[in-house]
Amino acid sequence: MNHPPVRQCGFLLKNAMIYALACSALFLASCSPGSLPIRGDHPPNPDAVAFRGTSSPGADDALMLSGTLKKPPGDGPFPAVVLLHGCGGIQPKRDHRWAERLTGWGYVTLQVDSFRPRGISNVCTYSGKESFDMVEKRVYDAYDAKTYLSGLPFVDRGRIAVLGWSHGGFTTLQALYKKKADPFRAAVAFYPSCRRMLTDLNAPLLILIGEADDWTPADRCVSMMPKVEGSSVTLRVYPGAFHGFDTVGANSKVRGRGGMHRIEHHPKAEADSIIQVKGFFEKHLKVE
Repeated sequence: MNHPPVRQCGFLLKNAMIYALACSALFLASCSPGSLPIRGDHPPNPDAVAFRGTSSPGADDALMLSGTLKKPPGDGPFPAVVLLHGCGGIQPKRDHRWAERLTGWGYVTLQVDSFRPRGISNVCTYSGKESFDMVEKRVYDAYDAKTYLSGLPFVDRGRIAVLGWSHGGFTTLQALYKKKADPFRAAVAFYPSCRRMLTDLNAPLLILIGEADDWTPADRCVSMMPKVEGSSVTLRVYPGAFHGFDTVGANSKVRGRGGMHRIEHHPKAEADSIIQVKGFFEKHLKVE
């Protein structure tokens, strides 16, 4: 076999080292501090996080959940909101916008991804039992996220709320039926499926839903409202609004349980929902 001269070998080795260093520099440059995962003891920059979850009640093996953490500038402690996506997973034109909005108002947000750690992409066509079983698992996700937030030095553990959309909204309702010693401080559910009376809840609740919603009908929520004065449940129904009214640019039909359902952005309903959520959280999460 012919071998290159020693000088040539040295030249090749030198260039290989330069190439490796250059690649390392490019890798480090792409990993800005804001894109590196944080572990709870590094509060300055919001990003992807992982925390221990419970895949099902009494499960022997715990699940590692993932999420995206955002925080306002400063040391806090800040109130916080757990965000629960819908049946199709996290939607940037809705979920990310709300996370940015809430952070701008002074809240830490944790967007919980309940699907990818379980190896699924959506549950929109799940049967009733399958969907409800997933909701029950996600209830535990919500409380596990709350536990994770409670351990962060820049979060006020006594002022943590939950907000969910559609399947995440139904999960929010189910979470409020749990008898917890340390429940959420407040809850917001966007177009949830209301299946039982909205009584004996462990936190104040705001429901926002469209009158024209053909996936999670508003009249079900109306019929489940408490019949007593002074209820801690507030229901706001938007005339002419469909499912996903706060999803910018939405105008389509999506296959779900029961057939095809209309998803449509409704600017007027979205604008009012922003006002309602802001006022609701200011009432229940701000320092007295």
